Amino acid sequence: MPNLIYQYNAQRFRPRADGEQELLLFVAPAADIRTWAGVPRKAFDYQHGFQRTLNPARVKDVAQYFRESPRNISPTSVVVGFTGAVEMKILGEELDGIEPVQVTITLPDYTKMSIEELTATVVGELRMRIPDEAGKVDQDLENRIADAVRLEDDEAVDSSFGIATGSEENTDSDSGLDSIADAHSYLADFYAQLRGFQEKAITWPDERQLREVLYSILRPAIIVDGQHRVFGGAVADPDMRFAICALPGSSWAESVYQFVVINQKAKPIKPAFLSSIIATSLNTTEIAEVYDRLRSSRIDVVRAETMERVNTDPSSPFRSTIDFEVEGSPGFLQFPGMARLVRDFQNIPRSAPVLLPNGEWDEAVEGDALDQFFAFWSGVKDYFDAADDRLWRRPTADNPNRLLMIVTLQEMQGLMLDSWADSRVFKLGLLADVREQARRYWDGFPSTFFTDEWRQKGLQTSTGRTIVRDAMLQTRRKLGEKNWSHRRLKLFSD
Repeated sequence: MPNLIYQYNAQRFRPRADGEQELLLFVAPAADIRTWAGVPRKAFDYQHGFQRTLNPARVKDVAQYFRESPRNISPTSVVVGFTGAVEMKILGEELDGIEPVQVTITLPDYTKMSIEELTATVVGELRMRIPDEAGKVDQDLENRIADAVRLEDDEAVDSSFGIATGSEENTDSDSGLDSIADAHSYLADFYAQLRGFQEKAITWPDERQLREVLYSILRPAIIVDGQHRVFGGAVADPDMRFAICALPGSSWAESVYQFVVINQKAKPIKPAFLSSIIATSLNTTEIAEVYDRLRSSRIDVVRAETMERVNTDPSSPFRSTIDFEVEGSPGFLQFPGMARLVRDFQNIPRSAPVLLPNGEWDEAVEGDALDQFFAFWSGVKDYFDAADDRLWRRPTADNPNRLLMIVTLQEMQGLMLDSWADSRVFKLGLLADVREQARRYWDGFPSTFFTDEWRQKGLQTSTGRTIVRDAMLQTRRKLGEKNWSHRRLKLFSD
């Protein structure tokens, strides 16, 4: 199969006199860029990529803009990172720190490969990028493929059970939560998916979409900024030329870092998206590196780190349930509401210091605040999962339960912590004790409370929250009383 070869005259320079990073400035047609530059788009149906989801409507709008008049152009540069090798030949003498070079980009025509050949090539690439993680997948292939099947098979939540939340709130930087010690990379999960396709344990998905993801991994460059302009320009006029600002020898970690900084400084990225960008694009070492650099750039990553751990830590009862607000996310509990749930728990030293031996998250408490949060909610899960195994599952039309809703979780947590603080009979300490006390708190509570229809609406309001909390409180108080039922409460009436 013959290679595709593209050549451009460029200017090479170092932006910082004392820095090592070089930049290349050159011009290329939109059709060329689309061929040699991948566009990793964050989507959870294929766990890979860091760009914002490509919006077809926006591509259409950009294309229409370019079609309206030949005077309509893009005066700003498209930023790309060359993650693969490119050849550079010096064309002349350096002048004022700028050196003329010829850039040659060579790559196979991946569109001519079968999907099986393309997948095998990417599997080989990932084995080199994440050798340890890939080795673990291969050693436990059957179970890891089963996990990949689970990611594929997560059904969409019915709109009638969607969890609404208020606006996102700021998280204090001095949260008391430690940074993630062992961040999770989804590249291993993606590798397991590809191995599942190869082993015929997973049905091959939509080939066009899978190809786009695989191209993005194999092509020697990735678009860091400007994907909609390039795609819209290629539709309107494939020969339209764009100014290119390229980072030669750019690692995936460097490209992700530049993407986050460019977008965060212009318009802040939501913590949910920031978390998914990093976790699904990089290996574990790269994740730690990028988080460190983002902190140095004064970009708040605390909430993104925290929620990534809530969604991936094996001890978390909310593992794989967080909705990271990107296309195809298998989670269903919305990021802002869950971030508030965690924040309220971590703020116990301010809201209820009596619950801690020394009023602080210190050595008298086993683990950190998130470990305690996991133990607390694992106890709740222990009780209700045993009472009715439908309750700790995503609400759907076929499983209309009201336990795993943001408003329910927040009011349950508030009720439990207030009760413990008022009684002063229990303090957070050993994780096993916290889990057991949380389980015992709900002893005898009817599981039908969450499967019976809640007729009251507007529960995210202050009035609605009061109705939910009062209903749970009254039900606990009335446990064992004859001729009484929670169905009499306002929550269950029209």
